[in-house]
Amino acid sequence: MINPVTDCCRQAGSLRASAGIMGVALAGFFMAWLLLGWIGWVPAMVDVFGVEGMRTPAAFTVGGLLLAAIAFWEC
Repeated sequence: MINPVTDCCRQAGSLRASAGIMGVALAGFFMAWLLLGWIGWVPAMVDVFGVEGMRTPAAFTVGGLLLAAIAFWEC
C-alpha cells in the first residue's frame, strides 16, 4: 500500500515537501495558540498583539497555508 505522504514527497521533491510541511506547521502553531489562548492555558493573542496587531499572526497563518498550497499543488 502506498503512503500518500511519502508518495507526495517523492513526487514533489524534498524541497517542496519540506516547504509544505513548514507551511502547515506554521499555520498549525498559530491555530493552536489561538485555541489555547481561548481556553486560558497560554496568553491570548489579543493580549500579546492587541486588537490592531492581530493582523500579524493572521498574516503568518495565511502565508503558511499559501506556502503549503503551492508546495503540495500537484500531489
